Amino acid sequence: MTDAPDPGGANQPAPTSHVLSPAANGYRRRLFPGRGVSIYYDRHPPNEWDEHTRTQAQVSGLLEAVECLVRWRTADGARHETWVKGPAVWVIPANVPHSLTYPREADMVTLFVERTFVFETLGREIAEFALVPLAQLSSRDTVIGQLTKTFQKLCRGKEKENALYVESIGTVLGTHILQAMFGDSPCGKRGGMPVGAQLRVMRFIDEHLADRLDLVTLGRAAGFSACHLGRLFKKSMGLTPHDYVMRRRVAKAEELLETTDKKEVEIAGLCGFSDDTHMARRFRRVLHCSPRAVRARRGE
Repeated sequence: MTDAPDPGGANQPAPTSHVLSPAANGYRRRLFPGRGVSIYYDRHPPNEWDEHTRTQAQVSGLLEAVECLVRWRTADGARHETWVKGPAVWVIPANVPHSLTYPREADMVTLFVERTFVFETLGREIAEFALVPLAQLSSRDTVIGQLTKTFQKLCRGKEKENALYVESIGTVLGTHILQAMFGDSPCGKRGGMPVGAQLRVMRFIDEHLADRLDLVTLGRAAGFSACHLGRLFKKSMGLTPHDYVMRRRVAKAEELLETTDKKEVEIAGLCGFSDDTHMARRFRRVLHCSPRAVRARRGE
């Protein structure tokens, strides 16, 4: 393993381009080498990748509600594995042996992030495997939510692609994910809710957006008292439970505006807003645009 980058620059690794070429079997057909971040995305078929190692950190996003199995080995030789339940983002540090199994077809994006880019973004290297639900990242940083939706459209051929455009949005997405997961944001801090409880309450919120979601209800889903949940939730997510719920409602309403012909007032009710005026206020606060503007994007 090579030495860690030197803040002074003398021992920093030179930029590299050790990115896999498109595979003969048809996988990696959408691979865009970049200077700091190279991007692969696709509607990925069921497949298994044998154990392999990359010189870049790999930031992978499973963009829909399916699962994949990730196995990796740490420096002490210990073997680990976890089932990733999408939508989710995981990061495998550079030079870590790992393998992947995708039992089902899925939209996914992987960013191959050069060590110099990681160091310039975080001031350090990534030391260990990390996994965060995409909803958590998107609710804290709307750029992540917007760009992962763009990549899902690219995976399905619903967005025009060119190398410069893909490299640009992939680099921005990589920057925001690294900062959200490993910077000074609560996503990178410990001491909040246990991961299992956090996933339970996030899943409960997404499944009950149209219902009344007060602290007592959310605390029951997570297994904590209302008071305890509010404190732990803010520490884990960087948002109060109320703010998180509102952002998830906005995200769901945005999806329905883009993919259905339902009226705004009906969408507002389905997503838990008191009416379409309430929904419009939240859209302006979170997305800085109106529901009508979101719907108009379908014709672009």
